[in-house]
Order: sequence, then structure tokens, then C-alpha cells
Amino acid sequence: MPLPEFLNPTPVQVAELRQLFREKLEKDAAKVPVGGFHEHDLKWVFEGDGWLTKFLENNDLSMKESLKQLWETMEWRKASGINDIREDNIRMEYIHDALMYPRGRDVDGKTVFIFKSKMYVRGTRNLDDLKKCFLYWIERIIREANDDLVTIVFDLTDAGLSNVDMDYTKYIINTFKNYYPCSLNYILIYDLPWILNATFQIIKKLLPAKAVDRLRNISNKNIREYIDDDNMPRSWGGKDDYVFEFIPERRRSMELPLMQNGMQDGILSKKVHFANLSPPESPMLEKANSDFPEHSDEGEMLRIKPQTTITFSKTGTELVGTVEITNVATKDVSYKVKTTAPEKFRVRPSTGFLPPSSSVTISVILQHGQQIQTINREKFLVMCIGLTDENSTSRRNLVDLWKNITAKDSSVELHRLKCALPVNFDESGLEHMFGKATENISAAPDQYGVMGGSYAGNNMRNMSGDKQMLLLQQTISHLNDTTHRLEVQAMRNHRFQWVTCVLFVLFAIAILYILKIEDKNNCSGCERRNEWSAS
Repeated sequence: MPLPEFLNPTPVQVAELRQLFREKLEKDAAKVPVGGFHEHDLKWVFEGDGWLTKFLENNDLSMKESLKQLWETMEWRKASGINDIREDNIRMEYIHDALMYPRGRDVDGKTVFIFKSKMYVRGTRNLDDLKKCFLYWIERIIREANDDLVTIVFDLTDAGLSNVDMDYTKYIINTFKNYYPCSLNYILIYDLPWILNATFQIIKKLLPAKAVDRLRNISNKNIREYIDDDNMPRSWGGKDDYVFEFIPERRRSMELPLMQNGMQDGILSKKVHFANLSPPESPMLEKANSDFPEHSDEGEMLRIKPQTTITFSKTGTELVGTVEITNVATKDVSYKVKTTAPEKFRVRPSTGFLPPSSSVTISVILQHGQQIQTINREKFLVMCIGLTDENSTSRRNLVDLWKNITAKDSSVELHRLKCALPVNFDESGLEHMFGKATENISAAPDQYGVMGGSYAGNNMRNMSGDKQMLLLQQTISHLNDTTHRLEVQAMRNHRFQWVTCVLFVLFAIAILYILKIEDKNNCSGCERRNEWSAS
């Protein structure tokens, strides 16, 4: 489906909207929030055309609706303190957890903003703090890409019902719809489980019509239509082996936003290549196959065993992999282990230091409840740096040391490891500890027909957003109840099968015993008849 065509505002229409805003600002001065609108936002209104152009495009050149949305956006930005959101007033642990982050470009050169759904479990994080982290990333992307379009990817790989929070999802959608008009290039839903199909249908209902035309449900079969291999993570089938590493933003003076036709301040400018829009420190600009140093200039510091692949083996009821690292340098070194899936593995120890010639064995344990089949998608990064006499080797100081070091520092030595299971791996004994739910549910889709697209389409088409939310929550609750009943029923069936087998064996033994008794009686009767005949 071709993307929708936006009506192209003329410079006269943009100037008219600006004048209407100026008049409303003078007329309704008493209604302006205390302290007035932020200087940055007023600059975008009065000194550039790009921002106003988006409001006009979003409202089909309606001056009344464009002015209304522009004014409401200014009020929201002031009330929410959008221009004051910085790294020192948000929950940085949420940022470091890599729930969401920008990475690479789509085929149109637009920034890709990735949401890792499996990293978020409903109810485990403060929703207000999570919203603030989302706003931090959006504003940072806008600053670094000069208000260019953004492609959002909701990565639903290995996601389930517990990873769906409709309050948070609704907030993200409404924020873009109400306060960031015409800012999305694509909305990509990657690897959508059929059990979450109703969520996808509700998202479509919440989006404005123009945004729905940019919504795509994709998989690894057609993702290359939107993101090329160099910008695609390896977990999606691409070449990018990037492990998230937060890089603090280097704030710069904000340029006026570019219009989609290349106009800025009413002057036609050359089309700017996306690589020129971000500062070098931006994680959005790092090449997918960037050449990080594999070791420092002073030579190899660590020797890793195994060198390339962590092979997991069954130890009791756990899947465990081990990595032995040895300091082959002549000075103390500190190491840190990172993974693409911190929620999936328990790493002990993850940080430490090694004197010369000493070794340590690091245990990597798959968390209970995780999918065994997807373990080969994940990767580990072992980082190492030499210590000086000034560095303390206490755990707290080492943690602080690594907070200020990134994988791109020339003094850091890197070792990348893949994950694998042994050939002919036997999963017996682990099924109750690790995930099989997805396979079991997908084997009986008719039982869950309520989640199908036809249901969502026919019954929710004319519902309001709140009613759709309520219906989805009821549906998810119904699914949880149904899943619980199925689990209980499966356990009962299992016990019943064992009882049946025992009864069958006892019955067979009883039959054999009865036959043996009858055969013995028959033999005794034959002997007596023979005696009578002889007499």
C-alpha cells in the first residue's frame, strides 16, 4: 500500500498559522502557563517553518484545527517540562536496561527507534518514570536528527501477555498522535505472536488514519523492505551485532526543523544525507558493523576460553555455560560482561578485576521461564581495561569505573561470544523449568479463536478507545484464566493417565491370575475323571 499523500502547505499558509498563533498569544495571555511558553518552542514557531508545516499537514490545512493542536502542544510541553528532561532527572537504570533505544536507519534514512517488548514486564517498573524515559529518547532523536521522521519498531520476539501494558502503549500512541504530528515514517510490528493479535487490532484503532497507512506487521521474511541488512540486528537476521551501550548526549544548539520538502526558513536547501544529522557520539549513527578495537594498543590483556561460543549444558535443573578468562598482561585488569538479553541470563561474576596471570571462571545461567529454543540468538561481550595504581579494586569503584567507559574507547579490549546448545541436546527434565508455553498454545489455535483478527475487527470497529482498552483487558484476563485452566486440566490428565496405566497393569495381573487358577482347576478335574474311568 502506498503511503498517504499529505497536502503540501504553502509559505503563505504557514505564515497565516504563525500570525494566528501570535494573535492568540496576545489575546489569551492570561491563559498562558506561569512563566510563559518555553523559549525553544517559541523559536520553532516564530523562526522556522518546519514545525508549523507538520501541524498543517496533519490537519489537512485546516487553520482552526492546526492552531488548536499547536496551542495544546505548547501547553503540554510547558506543563510536562519537555525541554528540561535530561539524563540527570530520569531513571537511568531504565535507560541502561535497554527497554528502548535508537539504532541505525531504515531504507529511507530515517532513525529507527526500537522497543524491546520482552524486556518489559507489566507492573515491574514505575509507569511515570518509564514515560519520562520515552520522552527523553524522542526529544533526543528529534534534536540529533533535526526533527526528521522516525521509524518505530515494536520487537515482539518472545513476548507474551505479561509483556503487554496497554496503558503504556496507549500513552505512546496518543503522544505521537497529539503532540508529534507527522513525525512517523513507519510503525513496524516485528514477529507478532498470534496470541497478541487483538493488541495489534486495537493499536490500529487508536492511530489516526494517516498513521494506520504507515503501520506494518512484519517478520524476517519481509523486514528487508524497510531495514537493510547492515542496519538490521542479527536477532532479526541482519548483520548488526550491536550490544546496547548508553552514550551520554552532547547537547548542542537546536537548529530549526527541516520541512519534509527540504525547506528551512522558507529557503530551499539541498537534501541532507542522514549521516550528517547526528553528532558522532550518537548511538543512532554508529555503523552496524563498526570496527571496535578488539584489544588495546599495548597487546592482548585477556585470554578467553572458549574463544567464540558459549556452549550450554544441563546441570541438574539448570542450563549453564562457563567462560574462563585469564589475565595475560603484566598489570592488573578489570573486566565486565554484557549480554544482548540481560533479562534472560544470570551472570556471576559480571564485573571484577584480575592480577597478572590469574584466572576466573564466569558462570552464565539461563533464567527459569526463558525459551530454550531461542538461546542461540543471544550474544555476550567481554570487555577489559588495564588498571593503574590510582584505580581502586573495590567492587563499588569498579562499578563506577565502568559507568564512564564505553565499548568504543580505544583502551578497551573486546571479546564477542555467541551462544549455542550441544548437538542432540536432550531437553528432558527441563520442560517444567523453561518455556514451552508458546509451542503448546500455538498447537491449538482454535481454542483461542477469540483473539483472531475477525473478532477484533467486527466487534471493536465502532468502539471508543476506552471501551477497546476495557475489552482488551477483559480478553487478556480471559486468556490468563483459560491458560490456567488448561494447565490444571493437563496436570489432571497426566495423573489420570498414570492411574489408568496402574489400573491396567493390575487388571492384567488379575486376569492372568484368574486364568492360571482356572487352568489349574481344569487340570485337577481331568485327573479325577481319569481316576474314575480307571476304577
